[in-house]
Amino acid sequence: MIDLGGFFMSNSTRITMLVIFVLYTVLIVGLGAYVKISSRRHASDSLSSFLTGGGGLGAFSIAMIAATNSMAGGTMVTAPGLTYAIGFSGGVIYYAGFLTAAFGLGAIGIKAAILKNRIGAVSFLDLFRLRFRSKAVIAALSLTCVVGLLFTACGQITAGAKMFAAITGSNQYYLGLFLVIVITVIYTTTGGVKSMAKVAAIQGVVMLTATFSIMGMLLYKNAQTYGSLSAAVAYMGTTYPEMLRADTSFTFLNALGTVLFCGVGLGAMPFAVSVSLTYDNHKTLKRGIMISCLIFTICQGLMCATGPWAHNLNPDLVTRDYTTFYVATNLLPSWVGGIIFCGVFAAIQSSLAGYCMSAAAFFAKDFYVDCIKPDMSERRQKALSTATILVFAAIATAIALKPTDLTQYMINFALGSLASAWYWPILMGFYWKRATGKGVFWSSISGFAAYMVFYFLSSVIPSTQAWWAAHLGNVHAFLPAWVLSLLVLYFVSLATQNDRVPLGYFQVFFCDDYDERYARNFRLN
Repeated sequence: MIDLGGFFMSNSTRITMLVIFVLYTVLIVGLGAYVKISSRRHASDSLSSFLTGGGGLGAFSIAMIAATNSMAGGTMVTAPGLTYAIGFSGGVIYYAGFLTAAFGLGAIGIKAAILKNRIGAVSFLDLFRLRFRSKAVIAALSLTCVVGLLFTACGQITAGAKMFAAITGSNQYYLGLFLVIVITVIYTTTGGVKSMAKVAAIQGVVMLTATFSIMGMLLYKNAQTYGSLSAAVAYMGTTYPEMLRADTSFTFLNALGTVLFCGVGLGAMPFAVSVSLTYDNHKTLKRGIMISCLIFTICQGLMCATGPWAHNLNPDLVTRDYTTFYVATNLLPSWVGGIIFCGVFAAIQSSLAGYCMSAAAFFAKDFYVDCIKPDMSERRQKALSTATILVFAAIATAIALKPTDLTQYMINFALGSLASAWYWPILMGFYWKRATGKGVFWSSISGFAAYMVFYFLSSVIPSTQAWWAAHLGNVHAFLPAWVLSLLVLYFVSLATQNDRVPLGYFQVFFCDDYDERYARNFRLN
């Protein structure tokens, strides 16, 4: 028996889970190799095919990439741990992440997808290159993206490694770290987005299976233990009233910032909106959005609800993030636990793959090729994209070798700073005709820098944390940085109207009809 702090795992369960994990790993790596061979056979081994799947992915593939990239380890691990600690009310705030899929693919994604087809864009920032005709804008957005994604990827690698170490029952953190990054890099670099789509389809099914298994078993065990679900709720309200109360440690401003951070802000993240470039046609994209939102709603909603039910059965978990694994190892058959273990890894690997592909597109294609060496051949561009993925993964892994509190701070900083740097430039750039390149540039830079400063003042530096809470109501660092980014974009754009690109260059952004009939009438030059 292996002691995991408040619960135990048998050796037989551990072996079964590891066997299933090995089989799952062989499957997804094999898919990457298959896509690579198939691409060469059909002469589609190009940069466009690598980064966007050649724009030929179907609704289900788009939905799975979007859903699995958005959910990540937070849905399978962090959400249950949060609600285990503070109850259902914590899940209400965390569940705002539902807006990620809806906003990222809806408000921004549909327009980006159609524009992509009109101008032959390979990456998301190709659209902004046409819109503003400014290398400074492209450089600011691409570099802030890569820096932010680096530490976000580090967080996923660290989470996967820790989970692997827990399941193996030994200090196998470094082996887990190695497996997470190597498996992800292999299937990402071999087949690009097409490989990621096929793997995401499998991972999405695994995550849904894990979600229903966990929630179903928790409800069953609670009803069995207390006689009925209503009796279980009554016991929870009497013994653990904090599980049902609406009051939390969140202040209003902190909760508002958290909701915006998890929902609206992250919806404009580069890896969320870039999924829209993989669509087959407009109707396919719309179906993909609906499917993605449905899957995200089910998984995020149910996993947010698992924490209090697990707490009702076992209030003694030392590591709250082990809530999912408590259910997998103690309440479910070992083979189902193995599927859940793969589900957690699926979430982590899908997100990590999305970060790697985004880094390749934004650094190799948008920053280096478009801003520095535009005459590079397509073959070398693809080689550079592959090399970027490898270097990106290597740096993230090096940071994760020594997981510390500082690393976690930087992960949170990365997500918030990316949302602060990207949200308003994307939204206003797509829908406000008076937005200028200088306005977008300074909005991105100021949002990124402001969140970094505000986050460290409010959450990292002990001497300023108390002052922040006392004088600013413990406002979430994202909220003032987000507002500042909007104000900078608005006023700088108004002050630089003389620098606005002539309408002829970006009229495709603002025409009234976004019908497919207008596809491919424009090309970047």
